[in-house]
Amino acid sequence: MKTIYIILSFIAIITISGCSKFLDKQPISSLTEENFYRNTSEVETGVIGCYASLRAVYNLDPILAGLRSDDAYISASEGDINQIDGFGETTTNSYVAQYWQSAYFTIKQCNTVLKYLNNVTDPIKKDNFEGEAKFLRASMYFNLVRLWGDVPLVTKSVEYNDVSSYIRINKDTVYNQIIKDYQDAVAKLPATQPTAQAARVTSNAAKGMLAKIYLTQKKYPESKVLLLDLIQNPGQHQLLANYRGIFGVSNEMNAEIMYAVRFKANSNGLGNTFTYNMDKLSGSVGYRAASDFRSTSTSGSFPPADSIRKLQTFLTGGTYYGTSWYCGGKYQDPGSPKNDGGTDFIVLRYADIIMMYAEVENEINGNIPLTAADATNPLSRLYQINRIRSRAAGPFPAAVPVYIYNSSAVNSKSNFLKTLKAERRREFGEEDQRWYDLLRWDDAITVMNAHFQGRASASFTPPIVLPYQALFPIPQRERDVSGGIITQNPGYN
Repeated sequence: MKTIYIILSFIAIITISGCSKFLDKQPISSLTEENFYRNTSEVETGVIGCYASLRAVYNLDPILAGLRSDDAYISASEGDINQIDGFGETTTNSYVAQYWQSAYFTIKQCNTVLKYLNNVTDPIKKDNFEGEAKFLRASMYFNLVRLWGDVPLVTKSVEYNDVSSYIRINKDTVYNQIIKDYQDAVAKLPATQPTAQAARVTSNAAKGMLAKIYLTQKKYPESKVLLLDLIQNPGQHQLLANYRGIFGVSNEMNAEIMYAVRFKANSNGLGNTFTYNMDKLSGSVGYRAASDFRSTSTSGSFPPADSIRKLQTFLTGGTYYGTSWYCGGKYQDPGSPKNDGGTDFIVLRYADIIMMYAEVENEINGNIPLTAADATNPLSRLYQINRIRSRAAGPFPAAVPVYIYNSSAVNSKSNFLKTLKAERRREFGEEDQRWYDLLRWDDAITVMNAHFQGRASASFTPPIVLPYQALFPIPQRERDVSGGIITQNPGYN
């Protein structure tokens, strides 16, 4: 299901009504809310439009989240993207503005679906549509609040002159709405989706995202309840035996993927741009891996035995990128045109459920020493992290005792967390998890300053990252159009 979508600013989102058609059709400009969302079929078309609008957001995620971390930097010199890479963005940065606009456009689409739910006559579909719209709305607000902090919270269609809609709301209140939306999604979404509609979200995906919300808020017991349920009752999801089988256009929406944004090359603009930009192709900005990330030395990120994950992250055409170390290994689509890749963007996979469980279990029970018995106890943080660790050495389960952690090596709470942080970086390299992890661990400023010092050279003067730069600036255009009602984040002019 593919959709043509229009990117609008936040102000336009809350004043303009419309709809999105699917099956690759162009929008019919004469249609309005009042004469379109009249029945079950038409409301479902609106739901598909919500999914389609995600493409604009996740085309930009590798820039705002991926380049923001210490995993990668760009090899080309280009103004606005270099600003983000070097923590020097201004309030007029085009990528920052486009992300904000695209996220609020998706929110507008979701609010429109929710407005017309009573026109759905099938009660099961009505519940499903509500769950999908709330799941996707919550996902957008989760990204917005992590990237900008306090943001305008819009949960219904509003009039153009409703200035209260422009006001930034405390992030705690926004998180409360996110939690409520995901809870409703858990209750109303189906456990599985038909194969032909695999990209549509499920109740298990909602549980996984809600668990991540609680983990981000350091509400560990609440997160553990959901994660333990998914560990013990995974449904259609599982950890694939082969790490490399997770990625690429030939095995999309496999059993490990719980939530992904779909792209399609050569299909009327439905492709992505990040496949091209993360590769070494001529003219691309070229995402390159930081030296400490790609290294297999004792102090590096990848131990010598971890060749599978390293190869998948930095491989192209069967060989390493050599001294350039480009980062497109997980996003390859060799036959796609420039800026029109078909690789999906994975937002949540089952490996993350396992890793989050190990983390919350450590936060709750980390002061209880591990024993040898924990290596075979499925409720143990040691057992769960070793599921990820073992899979990295080959098809899981693999006989690789030298590669798994033993109880004495990660026995303290702090040492286990340090180990888990390194394991998450290897497991989710270049999947845009790293920046959000650094924010959640309160490590972002310290880690990024160390990263820039490691890149220092005669041709590169490292910037100093200040605490206020954990958040992006509010786009100046949004502030201007709101008449100053939308305030700016501290530190930005």
